[in-house]
Amino acid sequence: MDNYVYIVAGLPELTSGFENTGFDYAAVKESIMELLSEKDKQWVELLEEGFNEESLGADFYTKAAECKNRFIREYFDFDGRLRNLKVQYLAKRLGKQGEDYLVELPEADFEEAKQIQDILNDSDFVQREQKMDELKWEKASDIARMDYFNMNAILAFMVKAKTVQRWAELDPAKGQEMFKKLVQEIRGTSANLDLSGGNKS
Repeated sequence: MDNYVYIVAGLPELTSGFENTGFDYAAVKESIMELLSEKDKQWVELLEEGFNEESLGADFYTKAAECKNRFIREYFDFDGRLRNLKVQYLAKRLGKQGEDYLVELPEADFEEAKQIQDILNDSDFVQREQKMDELKWEKASDIARMDYFNMNAILAFMVKAKTVQRWAELDPAKGQEMFKKLVQEIRGTSANLDLSGGNKS
């Protein structure tokens, strides 16, 4: 059963308590999962596997590349290339070889490479982490830009919700700022729903 319109339309309510009670990613996920098909739940679990540093080896990126869901494929292709650049950067800083830690990915133009290199060269660790997360946020938006009411929209939301949770824990002020940005984006999507009067997939 596909409840995408219902889920997307309800997202602001699912997250509206952040300012008073803290952002609860687990509760948001549970509310969404209750409405998803078994296939879609598997895609959410794969997405969450990609949030776990310990899972991010060659096997995971191969699995993501073979996934039938376009958002999963494109987001983790981007994520793998970003991580490879981070590995190369850290290896160079430490005077070591990083080849053994790179994820093998198909050759392709990586348009964000220069931007990522510039971020890595930022000496301020907190600024660097914020810029990396903002870049991931924008990538999730770009991949799902025309996906208003389908599973890609929900997966993009969950990438952003995980980012909000991270910054709510690390830096409450930054977390609240990113939460407000997320709510504004969702409200824009809801406005599209009012105008279209139906599912746009």
